[in-house]
This record gives sequence, structure tokens and C-alpha cells, in this order.
Amino acid sequence: MPEPIESTSHAPNSQRRNDMCCSLAIQRNKDAVARFFEGTHTGHLDVIDETVAEDIVTHGFPGGNPTSRETYKDWFRGFAESFSNMSSEVLATVADAHRVVVHWRVSVDHTGPFAGLPATGRRATFDGVAIYRMRNGLIAETWLFPDTPSLLAQIGDAREAA
Repeated sequence: MPEPIESTSHAPNSQRRNDMCCSLAIQRNKDAVARFFEGTHTGHLDVIDETVAEDIVTHGFPGGNPTSRETYKDWFRGFAESFSNMSSEVLATVADAHRVVVHWRVSVDHTGPFAGLPATGRRATFDGVAIYRMRNGLIAETWLFPDTPSLLAQIGDAREAA
């Protein structure tokens, strides 16, 4: 008669269920942020309606903090008016059940006014970090930390290069 198979986990069943639920929440949040990042960085701004809470709170956005899904879309539209030919990549993602942190890099051409600087046509590459607080699988709050001094130095603001 074969011996019974024992669980290799010493955690009680309820703990394993909690761990599984937490893992599912983490994956759901990472997937939502990945869809948001991909969509917003390729001009598919309708993704904001699917991934961002209606009462979004934001911090650290150059030019002003979005306060709704529509103003979030407006911010990305404004960025696209200043910078074109965008390529982006996610360098790292870290998540828990309530937050997703993304370290990213973006390359753009400066083709419109930005921060008081006229278009220079220069290519710039900069990176940054975004912290997303998640609620029910949606982005409820965003803290944005772009390397703005590097961007400004590359597009020609000598004040920032010093």
C-alpha cells in the first residue's frame, strides 16, 4: 500500500490560502500597471479608463498633477505634444498586495515646448520611478519621480546642467 503524500508546506491551510490570495492580488496589480504603462507610452490612452480609479490622486507630475482619468489623459497628451518618437522600457518592477513600483527609462525627441524651452529636436533619454498604490486592481494613487534635471540638461537647459 502506498504511503500517504504529505504536504511540503508547514503552514496551515488558511495561511496557504491567504498567501495564494495575496499572490493573485500582486499579479493582478502588476498586470494592471503593465497594461497602463504600455498603453500610456504608446498613445493608447483609453487604457486609463480600464486601469485607473475615478478618484485618482497623483504627486510629482511636471506641469501639474492629474486629478481624474480625463486630466491623466490630458497630461499624457501634453507630454506627447512636447516629445515625440517615444520608446520606453521597464527596467524593474517590485510589488506587494497594495503597491507596484516601476523603474523605467524613456527616450524621446524634443519636438514641442516644455518647461519654457522651445523645441530643440534633440533626443533625450531619462529614467525615473513611479509608485502606484492599488485599490481593487486599479491605480488609486501615483507618485512620479522622473529624472527631470537629466531631461532638461539633454534638451538644452543649461541652468539644470550646472
